[in-house]
Amino acid sequence: MFYYYAHTSHRGNLDTLRRGVAFIKELAKLNRKVTLLVNDFRAGIVAKELGVSDVLNMETISDIDLVLEYGDKLLIDSSEELPLQFASFCRDFTVFRVAQTCGEIAIHNETMIYPWISEVNQAIFIDKAYDEVLPKIERTLYFFGDSDSQKIILQNAEFFKASKMEMLLGHYFYLQYESEIELLFSKIHEAEEYTELIRSSSHIVTSSLQCVLEARISGAKTTFLATSELQQCQKELLEAYSIKIINGFNQNFSTNISDKNIDTVRKVQYKTDYNLFLS
Repeated sequence: MFYYYAHTSHRGNLDTLRRGVAFIKELAKLNRKVTLLVNDFRAGIVAKELGVSDVLNMETISDIDLVLEYGDKLLIDSSEELPLQFASFCRDFTVFRVAQTCGEIAIHNETMIYPWISEVNQAIFIDKAYDEVLPKIERTLYFFGDSDSQKIILQNAEFFKASKMEMLLGHYFYLQYESEIELLFSKIHEAEEYTELIRSSSHIVTSSLQCVLEARISGAKTTFLATSELQQCQKELLEAYSIKIINGFNQNFSTNISDKNIDTVRKVQYKTDYNLFLS
């Protein structure tokens, strides 16, 4: 069996989940079944909405060996601290691990996977649904991420009021917070509309790395609004995809997103060798 462990949290986003869904769909085309492992019930619901039904919940990364059997394959996509038994994971299973930092190397005999431009084991997992470029509806859509537990949007209310963007809610936004931020945007969209809106919007502004890649591949003009310092390998990835980067809540935002030089029609090419996971 093959398992994809995507760490999910109500205080984080679902980038790992969306990568996992893309991975599982591609391996299904190669007649390989993969089970998705997540950490909360809501993430399991979203996975099924995105087309993956074989999902198991577990508390933390430390519980993985309660599910796997000797000889199974495991891909870990998590920023959690690796468990004490990670050495035994690598001994008993074939382990792949998505790097969290530039230049991260294997600890034991796991195979490292790099979700950015890399000469070895580059793997950018994007659902093929985004490959089909749709006609665009003229709008600027903002997707912060699936959770805003620190209320960053609300702390920068004036910035968002001035931007006159439409807002795509995250899956972990609670009702009270939705009501607090709805007046900052020209229109509010529900989280369940994610795929349709990312594919059909003319311009996407987001603080999610996964979302900005999906939007770019879909043919949108894209802006990454960084809420914290990007790693160099992340910057190089965004630059390679002609994605504009704005650092922080710049009041010149409307000028920054008006760049007409970004090609919104050309299909962006990206390559992931899924045969790496079959040997």
